[in-house]
Amino acid sequence: MLRIVCDAHAVAERFGFEPLSSLLFTAIRLDSNRFVTPLIVEGDGDDVLLVRQQEQGNVLSSGVDPARIRFYDPWVTIDQRIVEDTEAASSLPTLVKELSQGEPIELDPRAPYIHYLGISGEVDVKVPGATEDRPVIAYAIDQQRVLQQFAAWRKEAVSVATRIIGDVPTLGGLEDELTSDRDSRFEALGSLAAELNVDGIIASSPPNFSELTGTRAREGAMVLWSASDGRVVIIAGEDVTDAPGEPIGRYRSASEAIIDIAGVGRLAFEEQWESTELALDLVARGNTLVSASKSLGSWRDLRDDEDLAFQVIAARASVTAIEETVAWVHEQLDAGRSITELDAYSVYLRHVQEFRVRNGIPFAVEPYFTNLHSSSRMLFPGPPVDFPINGDTKCVQLDAGVKVSVDGVVLGTSDMARSILRSDNGREAYELLTKAVREGIIAHIRPGLVCEEVHARTLEYLKDVRPRMIEIGLLGPEVDFDAEYSKRNVGHLMGKQESFANELRPGYTHELTVGNYGAAEIPWRYGDHAIGTEDLWYIGKSKTFNLTLR
Repeated sequence: MLRIVCDAHAVAERFGFEPLSSLLFTAIRLDSNRFVTPLIVEGDGDDVLLVRQQEQGNVLSSGVDPARIRFYDPWVTIDQRIVEDTEAASSLPTLVKELSQGEPIELDPRAPYIHYLGISGEVDVKVPGATEDRPVIAYAIDQQRVLQQFAAWRKEAVSVATRIIGDVPTLGGLEDELTSDRDSRFEALGSLAAELNVDGIIASSPPNFSELTGTRAREGAMVLWSASDGRVVIIAGEDVTDAPGEPIGRYRSASEAIIDIAGVGRLAFEEQWESTELALDLVARGNTLVSASKSLGSWRDLRDDEDLAFQVIAARASVTAIEETVAWVHEQLDAGRSITELDAYSVYLRHVQEFRVRNGIPFAVEPYFTNLHSSSRMLFPGPPVDFPINGDTKCVQLDAGVKVSVDGVVLGTSDMARSILRSDNGREAYELLTKAVREGIIAHIRPGLVCEEVHARTLEYLKDVRPRMIEIGLLGPEVDFDAEYSKRNVGHLMGKQESFANELRPGYTHELTVGNYGAAEIPWRYGDHAIGTEDLWYIGKSKTFNLTLR
């Protein structure tokens, strides 16, 4: 019987790389990196690594033997030559069925519940149960204290953000939108519970844990919100000695605590994060689990304006650090010097911290994710490695974000991109795409527009751009561009992380409103260029602001 292991530490030990630092999307998905972390299949032969194809370039750059890798979820690209030599299964469940030849498999109880839901639809899944109860303690959280904590942070952030944008002409008037006295988190949570028809909400991913408690997430701890009385309770293992709140009970297991506090019923569950073991235990005790990872992501996204000051700090830190790094790389190449991707990354990190120091920011400003690579190395997105950037380099993409935080509580994030183009056709393409992002997307974003309509309008705008891209060799005439680009977004909302709940792409029907904050992008990977251009926008009361113009 095949056994599927879900353990980032085991990946590091057996395959020689750390997923959270070597892969891109595990870093981006703060509320669901367990969902996208590679899995190990143990069988009669060597272990096999199951990896989403979007990470192909990163896992191969880490030195993993291609013979020990199987990819799933085909990566979307307008240049099929990038992936034509690599097979990718249509989904993880399909790949597991193929590898097991339809026979039963054993799934790691730590695997996120979404893997169990998918794989069990294809083959019989056995999940080893716990041999003994793991006692927990429940701690009641004072919601008023949570609100006061965020209000204090926001008040300080408003002062900082106002100072930062004071001399930015394009952001004139934005200071009037900054606020510290509005907080709808618990009210909106009640509305979400009613919409999902649930009796409680369970969350332990870092963004959701922090949003509900005002503290950093802890391994071995989760938070429960009860619909019947609106209580917020942390449920933590006995070995978690720093859990905040007032102790209100000791239980033999997390499931027992959840049922005692919220009752037996329907529970909203982070299926992309919470373990299969916990899920099956709750189901066995009579509960119905409602998948809510995306719903909780949207709950955070749609309150962006309440945290606008943090988003502004993150956006201005990003544009400053990224554009200073781009200028530095050009200077090095113009002088005939050879550097590496890691050299450029070091300069980027220095500029992030210099921005914080120069502006007297009392919050941590640290990397959220960094996609920095030369197109000579790969066209896949990924973190920097020790690869040369020199006179032969045609393009370097720097697509990165920072997070603004206090004691591990993330209060705002950014996501934007610039590129270093050294070829004539690359420079022209970059100008066309930058104009497309600003004039073809952001200039038309306004209240009342639906996410998927933004995508459709972008494709319409690009119809006039594509002929020139073909002429300069950055698009093949055979590419069915609309079909391929309809598989990916042209942006997304932001907040405490990149949104996977509200994307600018077909099928996403959120109606944009005043207060929405997001990114607009048109990644263009074709031939020997990997061009990225992306800006952050905010829908204000009177207009839509581009937060990343300098």
